[in-house]
Amino acid sequence: MYSKKLIIVGLPMIAVTYGLSRFSYGLMLPYINETMMMEQSTSGVISSLSYIAYCLAIVSAMVFSNKVTPKSVLVIAGLSAIIGLGVISISPNPVVLGTGIFIAGLSTGFSSPPYADIVSTKVETRLQNQTNSWINAGTSIGTAFTGVIAIMMTNSWRETYFIYTCIAILVLFANYKALPKHHTTERENKIGFSKREWRRAVPLILAACLIGISCSAYWTFSKDFMLHAENVPTYIGKWLWGIIGIAGLLGGTAGVFIDKFGLMHAFKLSVLALSTSSLLLGMYPSSPVTGFLSPALFGSSYIFITGVLIVWGISVFNTNPSFGLGLPFLILALGQAIGSIFSGVIADLFGYHTLFVGAGVIGYLSLLLKQKTN
Repeated sequence: MYSKKLIIVGLPMIAVTYGLSRFSYGLMLPYINETMMMEQSTSGVISSLSYIAYCLAIVSAMVFSNKVTPKSVLVIAGLSAIIGLGVISISPNPVVLGTGIFIAGLSTGFSSPPYADIVSTKVETRLQNQTNSWINAGTSIGTAFTGVIAIMMTNSWRETYFIYTCIAILVLFANYKALPKHHTTERENKIGFSKREWRRAVPLILAACLIGISCSAYWTFSKDFMLHAENVPTYIGKWLWGIIGIAGLLGGTAGVFIDKFGLMHAFKLSVLALSTSSLLLGMYPSSPVTGFLSPALFGSSYIFITGVLIVWGISVFNTNPSFGLGLPFLILALGQAIGSIFSGVIADLFGYHTLFVGAGVIGYLSLLLKQKTN
């Protein structure tokens, strides 16, 4: 029963913190650029601020997971989203825009670990993988929503971010009313773990880093690329984000898939789909098939693979679910921060085609990694 309640409030919070606060920047970038006329390298640096903020926040959430209640951390996440989105909506220049992106980025790091703690103590074991996966699927809901709003609002990106701010207020209120007030666990607050656990975490860390680097180009520049690419119908560029978000709903099945077929089968399937989505965009951008297949593969596989990382991380650090979720997400964000900066530089020097082909190849490299069980 509590699993459903947690999904009802957790999924919208993840939708706000990830879909609206973090990944909407890549969607709105073409329209923001019309106002601010930024270089691609500048756009990439601003995008990296969101990931850097995410890293700082998720480390804080893990470190203080036993000193501050999950509900308090989620309130901080909601407030960060509200303030950050509000600043973005009134930003007159790239500096203020970057400040808003950074503050909004904090909300993503604060929002995920607390739910892992609540799930581990409030939800029965057999439903935990599914609950975590469906909460994580909030990213796809947020992404689809931002895509639809962007189409309806066209170039009114400031008004769009104001709407996002209002939604963030409502979602924060719902979580404040529904979530438990007290600590979900009384375990010792520790970040130190056994050598065995860290050995088992090595493939997970490498996989999260490679995936983060690989997908950063897509999140930041795919929309801009498709809107301005030759021989690509305008409607494909406009609906790109909506397709990503709708397809992402399939990612909510990650927990069920893992329970039935195993963790590494789920990992390899999602890596193949994620990497192929970038490769298709770089090699065949003008094909109508690519315009629909690429974002569909990306959306479904990105949400799916983050669900896989959640389960993988918690299985490695099963005594500390917050840390088990936070570590791979932290490394994923570091990879995305690095990838965003280099993506902007590569796009400036060699163009989008080279960028997306390279991103796909980097993703395929993670297929060489295997889960350690001892």
